[in-house]
Order: sequence, then structure tokens, then C-alpha cells
Amino acid sequence: MSTIQEIIACPLCRKTLTEVPQQCNTCHNSFQQELAKIPSVVDLTDQALQRQTENSVTETKPLRTELFRSPIVSFLYERILPPLWAVGLRNSGGIDAEFRLCTEFFGQNPGIVADVSCGTGIMARRLVKWGKCEQILALDYSETMLTELQQQMQLEGISPSEIIIIRADVEALPLAPDSIDAIYAGAAMHCWNDATEGIRNIYQALRPGGKLLATTFLKPYPSIVFQFFSPEELRHIVLTGGFHSDKIQVEVSGFYGIIKCIK
Repeated sequence: MSTIQEIIACPLCRKTLTEVPQQCNTCHNSFQQELAKIPSVVDLTDQALQRQTENSVTETKPLRTELFRSPIVSFLYERILPPLWAVGLRNSGGIDAEFRLCTEFFGQNPGIVADVSCGTGIMARRLVKWGKCEQILALDYSETMLTELQQQMQLEGISPSEIIIIRADVEALPLAPDSIDAIYAGAAMHCWNDATEGIRNIYQALRPGGKLLATTFLKPYPSIVFQFFSPEELRHIVLTGGFHSDKIQVEVSGFYGIIKCIK
């Protein structure tokens, strides 16, 4: 059984807490200070850790990423989108159908599961109630989404220790190589700044035999704010990210793409 100190890695020095030296010249111990906040939300974006060093930089993300940091969007995401998904905006059956996809693909003993780009943690919370995961991590770039997740956990009686909540950038994913058994990235890839880099980081974080279930909206939705893909483009992205061709499935449900990969 892995410990959190072996799973979570600093996005700057790329080391876990078990590997980082007492005085780290890269993250200047800001990584250790953030991890000490668990079970509260920890901010492991590289920008947040750099703010505590002399190498602080400000990076602007595209609108499709920054949009979800709005408190209004986070509020509506939890209360309005699930009913719309249920009538077919997402896939037939909405989040209920996606939860069944997730559990069927991950199996009855999924181990350590990460909900990447978790939003308000709708899937992470369901996985807690399912009760079969060894550990659940919920990661998102939006701090307002993660605040909403905390509020919903409290309303649903989910203990803070049951979900490790991390503010993180999929392009600098703070997960150690070969540390995660299964990753879910639901309706997310079209929001990422660089989908190929995100998938590459996910591939590296998965253990051999680890599973990725990712879903996203497809063309012909126009790529104005969000970046939509064709099924062929999705397959190319996961191949470029490291997954082997015979371990990839790309399924289409209307304008919704479902990706299943095994490392």
C-alpha cells in the first residue's frame, strides 16, 4: 500500500516527500509546507510553489481553463449541469451512465484512483460512496471548484480524509511516476491548454496496467473557447501521450467521445 508521501510529487523538483532533501534548492521547501495542510486543500500548481521562491512567474491560461475559476461557474456547474447531462448533453444517462462506465472499466478493486480535472468532484464523491477504492485524489486547476467540492462533501457527510483535494495543473501533474492505479478525466480534455501534455503526464503517473477513462466533447462543436477533437485526433493524442495502440479504445456517443486506455 502506497502512502501519500510516495504518491504526490512536487511539480517543480519532480520528487515525492520521501525523496526531497531537507533543504530543496528547487521548491525551497514550499512543497513540504503545502503537503502539511492535508486534509485541507493543497495548492500544488507550479505557480503557487514558485511564488514562495525567487523564480516566481505569472502564467496566463487560455479562457477555456480560466473560465472555471469563476465562483459563478463553479456554483452553476454543481447545480445546473448534472440535470442537463442527464437529458443527453453529455452522454445518454449523464453522470449516472458515466459512473457505471467508470466502475465497470476500473473493476471491483480499483486501488488508488485520481479524478483529474475533477470540477466539483461529482465523480470523486460517487467513488467514495461506492466504497471500493483504496484512496481517492481529486485534482483541479480551479480553486473555486475545489471549494465547492469541500462544501458538497460536508453536505453529503464525506469525511475530509476520504478525498485528498489538490489544486493542480494537468500540464504539471503533481503525481509520482507509476503511482496511480486508475485515473478518470471526465468532460475535461477540451478545457486543457495542451491535451497531449496532459495525457502524457497521466500516462507517466499510471502504474503498469493502470487504467485511464477520459471523456470529452467532439467536433463538429466549434473550437471557439474550448478545443474540440475528432475521434481520430483523440486517438493520436493518447498514442503520442505514450499509450500503446492495442491498449486504446475510442468510442463515440453522438458528439461525446469516450477514451479507455490501459498502460
